[in-house]
Amino acid sequence: MPDQRRRRFVQEGQVVVEHHQVSRAALRSSPVQSDDHSEEITRLRNLLKIEQRRAEDAQRDLGDMQVQLRTLETHLVHEKLHVTELKTKCAEAEQALLEAQVQLSMLREESQKRHVEPAGPADETAEPVVKRGRGRPPRVREVPAMAGEPEPVRWWKD
Repeated sequence: MPDQRRRRFVQEGQVVVEHHQVSRAALRSSPVQSDDHSEEITRLRNLLKIEQRRAEDAQRDLGDMQVQLRTLETHLVHEKLHVTELKTKCAEAEQALLEAQVQLSMLREESQKRHVEPAGPADETAEPVVKRGRGRPPRVREVPAMAGEPEPVRWWKD
């Protein structure tokens, strides 16, 4: 009577699970793999492991290269910003130089207008120009200091 188990009918929402035991005789009679097949399987497993290592190495190298690429792109952007800053400074310096040249030319014109003597009667206070021999340089007249400029300070020792 041990084979007569009480059977239960499946209720809605239930799943019947039956376990079957495999006999020991069936386990003993399992087909044995030949040596050729086991060697082939071992070789294929080794090849699979090698390929998996290669794939892992490639993924690691790819990650490293992506980090390097981002680093280099960041450096490139920083250098481009630096170049634009330098270009703007250079343009500002050129503009300041042009303004200084304009001021210098205006000052030269004013200076030339002041030093031009009128064509009228000769001034009695003016010193006559004396010709000298070839060996001596001509005497330089001192230009009187301008009315608004301070005297230069001598900071060196005699």
